[in-house]
Amino acid sequence: MDAHTEIERDMDAFLDAVHDVAFECQPKQLASDLGMSAKSMYRRLSEDEPMPLRFIDFVGIFWNVDREHQMRLMAPFLDYLGMVAVPRCAKGQVSRGDVFASVLDAQQGQGAMAALIQAAIADGEVDEEEAAQLEAQHKAIEQQMSTLMGQLQAMRKPLKVVSR
Repeated sequence: MDAHTEIERDMDAFLDAVHDVAFECQPKQLASDLGMSAKSMYRRLSEDEPMPLRFIDFVGIFWNVDREHQMRLMAPFLDYLGMVAVPRCAKGQVSRGDVFASVLDAQQGQGAMAALIQAAIADGEVDEEEAAQLEAQHKAIEQQMSTLMGQLQAMRKPLKVVSR
């Protein structure tokens, strides 16, 4: 891989997400839920602590926060893997209107991407800000398309098995 495609593993991004979520979700209560003292929780969340958060602590925090905070904890891992996550659609719970709305969202996302590309290449090079905008829009398009495909899968009819 060359310097432009190499994936950089930024441990701070993973730890920052844990720290943000833990402090937003009342560390004293989380500590109690995890069976540790508040002092121990604060010590493990400290950036200066030689014995930082352990994997089991991360998992405990993950299971003891709401869905929004769980997604924030997972976001750096998904970014590192170059993936997006979208909620599953339940079979029979998706309408044609939902799919049509998702198609329109995806088309708007593609249009926004085209506008960003046009602006970015106007001067013949892409600066850091333009690159960040393109990356963010690309992730948005991936998420929109994944949502659309999930909806279509939820509408899929099962195969009929014909016996003799």
